Amino acid sequence: MITLLALPDVVLDEVFSFLTYDETAQLRVVCKQFNNICKKRLNKGFILAEKFENKCLKSMKSQLPRRESERRNHPLARHCDILSAIETRISMMSMTFNKYIETDLSCFIPGK
Repeated sequence: MITLLALPDVVLDEVFSFLTYDETAQLRVVCKQFNNICKKRLNKGFILAEKFENKCLKSMKSQLPRRESERRNHPLARHCDILSAIETRISMMSMTFNKYIETDLSCFIPGK
């Protein structure tokens, strides 16, 4: 009989891909193997979120007029403001988290 812990990390990673980030964070306390797999998933998710936000903001800014006075009244101005606020928050989180991610540690804890 094969136990769950006997499965290769690649298989467990695929199984964990169906979980939310909250559920993934909570699984880290089960054992060292789960901690390592979940840590990598959470770090990878944060990096992908950074890249996605950056791509969205660039795309949005490219659709806005060049003049600041025209930008304020543009239909996409509010969306761009929201993405800029998100960028600020992600940037602040990056300043804290990236040093841990680069050293192969995880700074994400269970909870929302």
